[in-house]
Amino acid sequence: MPALKNLKHEAFAQNCALNMPSSQSYRDCVSGGKCSEKTAEVEGSKLAKSPKIALRIEELRAKVAEKADRKFDMSKDKWLERLARIAASAEEVADFSAATGALREIGRGAGHYAPEKVEHSGATEIVIRKL
Repeated sequence: MPALKNLKHEAFAQNCALNMPSSQSYRDCVSGGKCSEKTAEVEGSKLAKSPKIALRIEELRAKVAEKADRKFDMSKDKWLERLARIAASAEEVADFSAATGALREIGRGAGHYAPEKVEHSGATEIVIRKL
């Protein structure tokens, strides 16, 4: 996908792709700092979820990740291996906080913290009462 035609939206997407919060990105790129924090939160969230912009953000994030992989030679496997070495080193010096942190990241990288899918069967009744 080429850059977005709206230059403000393209700048917004680039900032979001670099993990800037959507509210800050909205204030900096779209409103020029001329909106309230609440407006920036609401409008930034809406803009980040719009289909074209969300697609552009994901595309830019993929490019950033690819560049980082090439620059630091950090494929997922190498990243997990490095974390395993960090965990082992931390355990050797009894730094269990660092070891636990590294092991937690290994678990995330391996997908052990993926959300569980819960299926419900049957009907659900919603009752709204006016007070």
